Amino acid sequence: MKNKYKLTIEQNIFLAKRNLVDNIYTNARMEGINVTFPQTKTILDGVNVPNLKIDEIQCILNLRDAWKYLINNITSEFTLNFICKINELVARNESIEWGSLRKRKCSNNRN
Repeated sequence: MKNKYKLTIEQNIFLAKRNLVDNIYTNARMEGINVTFPQTKTILDGVNVPNLKIDEIQCILNLRDAWKYLINNITSEFTLNFICKINELVARNESIEWGSLRKRKCSNNRN
């Protein structure tokens, strides 16, 4: 019996590109952005969506850049540097430090 879930790299890339808008839309919704699928497609096509904030549009574009980087570097070794690069693209202009590990201590406020 043939394993229909074992895809080649080329098949995985094709599937990722085919579902790119849906993946970005879903990721944006998980980030709390109140965007529709057609609005996401419009932004990715390079057209402004007037009822979204600039930082929400920036988040969608950051997600696009991260997905493109991942697709273009799919055969790269999965290292901490690779993960930091993905984080850099996703969090660009949104977090205090992007593309690196946090160096500050976390506190536990439990009593």
